Amino acid sequence: MRVTDKDIIRIAQQLRDEDNQQQHVIPWQHHRHFQLPAWLVAVPAAAIIGFFFGLWANGNIDKKEPLAAMTDTVYIKIKEPDVTIDTTTRLVPQQVPVATKSPKVVRSRRTRSGRPLSEDKIRYDLLVKN
Repeated sequence: MRVTDKDIIRIAQQLRDEDNQQQHVIPWQHHRHFQLPAWLVAVPAAAIIGFFFGLWANGNIDKKEPLAAMTDTVYIKIKEPDVTIDTTTRLVPQQVPVATKSPKVVRSRRTRSGRPLSEDKIRYDLLVKN
């Protein structure tokens, strides 16, 4: 006797049906209720609780006192004295008496405190951000 593919399929179905008949399973009931997402309930509930909390907190405020009396920060204005800097005075270089025999160059006592930008050899274009 020759066994074909159809015979194998039929025998497998019979074994499956016998197994299923021996199992006692409660039939599935498809009574699905509509469920709301949790955030859809939480957002309005938080808004209502916040509203009533605001009414309760506002009821404890005395309306006769100004609102600034409730703050604990105090602002003090201090008048600062006017500072004037006189920049019109200039240093006048003084001449140093020079002997006629010395070939030295006469320099004034005034010292230079800075240099021009062209002489300090710093690449300022590299310091600039776009």
